[in-house]
Amino acid sequence: MRIEVVPSVEEIRFDQISNHVVIVIDVLRASSTIVTALGNGCVSVIPVETIGQANALRTAGCLLAGERHCRKIPDFDCNNSPTEIAARTLTDKQLILTTTNGTRAIQKAERAAALLIGCFLNATACMSHALSFHLDVTLYCAGTRSEFALEDGLAAGLMIAQAQKMAPHFQVCDLGEALKASYLYFADRISELLPQTTTGKRLMQHHFADDVSYCAKVDQYRLVPYIKEKRILPHLVS
Repeated sequence: MRIEVVPSVEEIRFDQISNHVVIVIDVLRASSTIVTALGNGCVSVIPVETIGQANALRTAGCLLAGERHCRKIPDFDCNNSPTEIAARTLTDKQLILTTTNGTRAIQKAERAAALLIGCFLNATACMSHALSFHLDVTLYCAGTRSEFALEDGLAAGLMIAQAQKMAPHFQVCDLGEALKASYLYFADRISELLPQTTTGKRLMQHHFADDVSYCAKVDQYRLVPYIKEKRILPHLVS
């Protein structure tokens, strides 16, 4: 089995999706928001690409969350903010989510054999579940504004380090090895590093310091979001 890394949303190829387990990684903030929502009682998350699609799905039992370039979408209930989502009453609610990069990555990879959502918050559980399929794994970094985002790469590096502990003979692409080395170098300083990344700086400027700090936490959840029939549902890893 092999692990490949895709560095940004536009760069994925069909051969990296077909018969692969794909893990979409958007640390700041879509993946972290999805994990948090499902971990706090939300029954499902529906990712959509456009604001119009989100509004068309609005019902009394739904919350609409989303952003465009960090800014909350007018008339939506929440920003794409895991700390804001965590403060809401989510039991039995459905979250409709649209973001700049994360939801696009999910849609691009929808033909994967299995499509999971990962970040620092659930990294070990996510990789453990991915390995259970006994297929090649693609770590799909959403990035920022069509470019590589360091925080996504570091989360991919953490997942690779964990995968090699669980299955030592896994083959890893060169980019994956570089990201693993980067993660191991910065492992004790993730919370200090995230505010200094391109996306982290942008969020800090928009007063989302709490989100940046929260998204740097490792293995807070044993929950793995997975996509089934265009909905994101929770899978608990024992």
